[in-house]
Amino acid sequence: MIIEEIVKEAGKRKRSGDWYINALEDKLAPLQDPDISTSDTGWVEVGDLLFFSYGAKFPDRYPFWDTQPLAFVIEFQRDGFLGANLHYVNPSHRDAVARSLINKGSGVVVPRNTIHRYLYSGMGNPYKVPDDEDWANISLLPTEKFIDNRGMKFPKHKAWSYKK
Repeated sequence: MIIEEIVKEAGKRKRSGDWYINALEDKLAPLQDPDISTSDTGWVEVGDLLFFSYGAKFPDRYPFWDTQPLAFVIEFQRDGFLGANLHYVNPSHRDAVARSLINKGSGVVVPRNTIHRYLYSGMGNPYKVPDDEDWANISLLPTEKFIDNRGMKFPKHKAWSYKK
């Protein structure tokens, strides 16, 4: 499993968030298996968990955003999708939210602060996290990377408690 490989590679050394971002992308890249029936949505389906890089198209509209979302796809829109970004949940609760998404029923409930609109034009390479992977533990990897509208690092703890 991905999480076990990343933890093993990290060893006992302290690793940066960027190290975990690169490690997760490296593990997810060979697992991407485009399904021709989803080519019109960039190989993505409602109910997928995606990890991708993101740049806000209108940064002045937001006090901060996550440049490395881990988002559950809720709904497609004309120029993007609505997603629940697990990085906006405090890690002490994040794994429970991730576990609740596994069933993917139409009654998925997510914290309001996780719901964001992602424009395709702002997305880097999206990586699907396979259904058979441990979404809960992958969500706990320190891959969130919040920045403010000036391009400065935004504190994670403030992002987790921010009210719109």
